[in-house]
Amino acid sequence: LNNKTTKSMKKFFIFLFIMFTFVFLAVFGIFYVDRLLTENEVKIEEITTNSFEDCIKAEGSVVLESYPAQCKNKNGQSFIQDIGNELELQNIIRVFYPRPADIISSPLVITGEARGNWYFEGDFPIRLLNANDKEIGSALGTAQGEWMTENFVPFRATLEFDTPILSTKGILVFEKSNPSGLSENDNSLRIPIKFERRAAKEARQKDGCIITGCSSQICAKNEVITSCEYLAEYACYNNAICEKQADDECGWTITEETQQCFNLNN
Repeated sequence: LNNKTTKSMKKFFIFLFIMFTFVFLAVFGIFYVDRLLTENEVKIEEITTNSFEDCIKAEGSVVLESYPAQCKNKNGQSFIQDIGNELELQNIIRVFYPRPADIISSPLVITGEARGNWYFEGDFPIRLLNANDKEIGSALGTAQGEWMTENFVPFRATLEFDTPILSTKGILVFEKSNPSGLSENDNSLRIPIKFERRAAKEARQKDGCIITGCSSQICAKNEVITSCEYLAEYACYNNAICEKQADDECGWTITEETQQCFNLNN
């Protein structure tokens, strides 16, 4: 073999040695970490529990009856549900639907009540933001009664939007009408929500049954028109399966998540 070929072979074997060493260390590291976690009885979900959502899914966690909800994992760590700034403004504006962390789809019917000074000419702006604070929809909250009062006045709005492809979380912003344009008169309520994936909704519809009703609270064979009066329990159906029941009629199959949601709202 000539000198050039010998050098090429040496480089090749050196490359193989480096690759072998890298693979060996990687495999050894995986087995070592797995053994370490096993010996100390540590589970992966305990390491990755860093939010309220992670906590309620982790084994051994307990959700306390409080508002906002509080979750404690088996290690004693506490996580509080994000409800935006709702408590700060509860004596000025209240949203009945959607509630914080509710899963929404378009068109979204929004209901609530606000004191008369939140409105101007009987309405106020509502904006829907995606996870990057980009506006993806807007509507006007319209007073359902005489708004020139200091009392609470019911409002209603219908907001249409395109569901984000990459993000599942968003923010509903209820802005106080401010015809003066002065920053000191600005105020807004921010409520975190989640977007329902079309595929996720379709996956919960089986046997020719469909999810319908103003708040997606009905499981039926055909579209059903309902009033848009909202109950907190309606959001629980976002985890239920719409399918034929034992009587061959369409109805909800209650999952464990659905029942937990019912328990929290009762």
